[in-house]
Amino acid sequence: MNMTSAKKPLPIGAEKAPGTGKIRKLTEELDREQYRLGMPLLDASVAGAILGFKPSDREMRAQAQRCWKTLKPRLNQHLLSQDETVLPWAEIAGGLAPEVIERIKQSHLEMRSLIAKLNGVSFEKDADKVVAVAGKALCVLAVKLDDLIDSEEMRLLPALRRMLFA
Repeated sequence: MNMTSAKKPLPIGAEKAPGTGKIRKLTEELDREQYRLGMPLLDASVAGAILGFKPSDREMRAQAQRCWKTLKPRLNQHLLSQDETVLPWAEIAGGLAPEVIERIKQSHLEMRSLIAKLNGVSFEKDADKVVAVAGKALCVLAVKLDDLIDSEEMRLLPALRRMLFA
């Protein structure tokens, strides 16, 4: 038998984990999505920070509205994909420590709490008081999302790749 063509065994539990093909596709999508979020995150954090202190700034209100419109569907899809597909698969496959999975879930809860503060807000039409609170939430969300993306790039995605292609 030629050793170069021998198939490496999957990590314990991975062969039993349903949806491995779906996980491969989601891993690739998550990787691509992270690169598309860079500028909207930066713009959102800037707009949110300024609006937190000067909610009457019309230019920043428009920028915040554009950023939130761009980020919201991507963020919702990202969290949904991870919570309903990636994390349960990783738990079954056994490739991530339970504390890592719990940290990711906690981070997702924090982000959902910030998203709740932004849902229904019109940065362009709402009162300054509402926009100031939403601006701060948008800034914090952008920073937390950027941190989460960095963490995923360094830890989660490589771990998933090891589980998938071991």
